[in-house]
Amino acid sequence: MGNMKVNEMRERTIDLRSDTVTKPSPEMWEVFKSLNNSNLGDDVFREDPTVNELEEKAADLLSKEAGLLVTSGSQGNLISLLSSTTPGNEVLLEFESHIYWYEVGSYARIAGLAPNLYHTEKGFPRSSDLNDLLRIRNDDHQPWTTLLCVENTHNRHGGTVCSPTELSELNKFTKENDLKFHMDGARIFNAAVALKKPVNEFSKYVDSITFCLSKGLSCPVGSVITGSQEFINAARKYRKMLGGGMRQAGIIASMGLVALENKWIKRLEEDHKNAQLLAKGLNTDSIPLKITFPESNIVFVEFSPTTPIDKFIFSAKDEGILCHAVKNRVRFVTHYGITEEDINFCLEKINSILSGMQ
Repeated sequence: MGNMKVNEMRERTIDLRSDTVTKPSPEMWEVFKSLNNSNLGDDVFREDPTVNELEEKAADLLSKEAGLLVTSGSQGNLISLLSSTTPGNEVLLEFESHIYWYEVGSYARIAGLAPNLYHTEKGFPRSSDLNDLLRIRNDDHQPWTTLLCVENTHNRHGGTVCSPTELSELNKFTKENDLKFHMDGARIFNAAVALKKPVNEFSKYVDSITFCLSKGLSCPVGSVITGSQEFINAARKYRKMLGGGMRQAGIIASMGLVALENKWIKRLEEDHKNAQLLAKGLNTDSIPLKITFPESNIVFVEFSPTTPIDKFIFSAKDEGILCHAVKNRVRFVTHYGITEEDINFCLEKINSILSGMQ
């Protein structure tokens, strides 16, 4: 029986590349199957009742006046930047941020913004780090700095969490300097679960926040922006401009409503525990590794510059384990569908691969 379980597991691919690979839960499928025409309408005319319910629920959870369903986190961030700035303004971005690295420079090409990059150890600045970056507004030679962006949790720093205390300090800084404050909260519910705090304890300090339904919350598609009613009114127009105005989008929103239930958000604890199990179990005796202990569901393993990471990635794939390379680091992301048994299997295989790379 034990051998049968091992053989069955070998035939299965364990995908730790990202939490974007999640599939809907049985509960999500049941809600989806129960939809009929009475649950759907044209969302561009604001007539889809399921979308309206999702946007209201998201706004309520994050203590904002209104919400807006968008196609992706990247679209949500771009719409938020467009709604908070004027072309020619400057935006403060963290050097390792998703907006800077993975959104095709849309802040420049489409929003017309100049980036001013700040560097941090864990992804989140202190206000003292930002003072020297602000432009002098009455200097005709310089763009105006009008927006500060943070990412929470922070992907390229290993799923690090920016606490409400840190956000409160940054909120004070933005108010003192007449800046808008946007949070790329793609994984904000991971941050809330990690610190065992309500999500609105984070969102209340920013003017706008976007979060992904399609990552840890396990929906097939979609993100939501929340902010003031005035902000969302502007965001709705920019969404239409960018081709994000969807029609009977209740088929997407229905699963999002399940994802925002408290028990489903709380489920993220399992992902965090599995990430910790993975980080603790990796064998560092074979070859030099730097493992960042995860604060949420992302584990980064840094190899020495001379280690052939491609060889490790291919060897893991041969064993049915998918992971992702970022420079000289390998990223593992735990998510719905990954069990403790999966992690133990991965540790056995990965540690064997590492031993063979001596």
